[in-house]
Amino acid sequence: MDLAAVLLVASGLLLLALILLTVAMMRLRATTRELEQALGEQSGSRDRAGLLLAVASAVNSSLGLSEVLHVAVTQAGRLMGAVAGAMYLVAPGKAEMRRQAEYNLTHNARGAGRKLDEEPLRSVIAAARPLVVPLDADHAPGLEGGGHPTHVLVVPVQRSGQLMGAFELYLPAPRDLTDDQIDLLQGVAAQAAIAISHAQLFQAQEENALTDELTKLPNRRALAQRFLEEMQRARRHHKSMAFLMVDIDHFKLVNDTYGHLQGDAVLAELAKILVAGKRESDVCARYGGEEFGLILHETNETGAMTLAERIRAKVQAATFPGGLKVTISIGVASTDDESMFTSLIERADQALYAAKQAGRNAVRTADMRTVSSRRE
Repeated sequence: MDLAAVLLVASGLLLLALILLTVAMMRLRATTRELEQALGEQSGSRDRAGLLLAVASAVNSSLGLSEVLHVAVTQAGRLMGAVAGAMYLVAPGKAEMRRQAEYNLTHNARGAGRKLDEEPLRSVIAAARPLVVPLDADHAPGLEGGGHPTHVLVVPVQRSGQLMGAFELYLPAPRDLTDDQIDLLQGVAAQAAIAISHAQLFQAQEENALTDELTKLPNRRALAQRFLEEMQRARRHHKSMAFLMVDIDHFKLVNDTYGHLQGDAVLAELAKILVAGKRESDVCARYGGEEFGLILHETNETGAMTLAERIRAKVQAATFPGGLKVTISIGVASTDDESMFTSLIERADQALYAAKQAGRNAVRTADMRTVSSRRE
């Protein structure tokens, strides 16, 4: 065989080898892509399972609504590639939602409230499923990293057909949702709905434990909690605070003469007068029996005395159930001395005793400069 024939055969074999190698490489690449896709699906499944597990664990381990909602919105946002997120709950008795949890938003970001009949909620409520909708400048919240999102993925939260709230996951660009993603988001929403129901039930139980059944005012336990909060706030901002101790004059005579049901009606009516007479920022509670307490934040002695006298006059002018006329006595204590805050209730109680000693239907103020002397 001459050299030309050998070279021809060799060239043919080399070409065949190249073709076979190319086919093998193509098959290998296809296999690699299939493997990557399978691994990606497994990873996605793990992520989805991890998300639902995280939310379910939060639901089962905590009755704190804000904690559960924060876990749900941050986990869902991470999986969906959102740059920020927020959770809204329906405001009782109103056609709007209020933001309850968030991440990566600026302080006091716009959109704290969402009306149900406006975008971005209107389209989502009508569709009753997760949707990506555009955000205009008036509704786009500020991002911690700067700028504003252009689109939002809204996930309605419903239980037994009742709308309870919605997730908002903020996106830098529009995107389409796959069926798997929609199923996942609805699973997260279902877990969030359970959390909201549990937390609202727990909150109702707490409110019952802190509410006086007759007057519907905070009870003594709730008053103590609020007093501690107001005291801490006054110290933090270096403000004054005051306390009023209110007592119905000759209340035992009302019960003995007209019966306890009539006495209960007097207590309930007085509670309404006190609530109407106080400022919105003040706290009014039933202290016990026929005594009531009012916490006045950022109030000096003059302001506290003015409010107390106004309340006393309103009660004197009022006609109570059964045509009864009732008067009250009030003890006032006020200070801007942080070291005296814990003595306010005791001092107001002593001032109330002084008002009783002065003939009742009176207001007296405590001298916070003197040493405390407990009344017997």
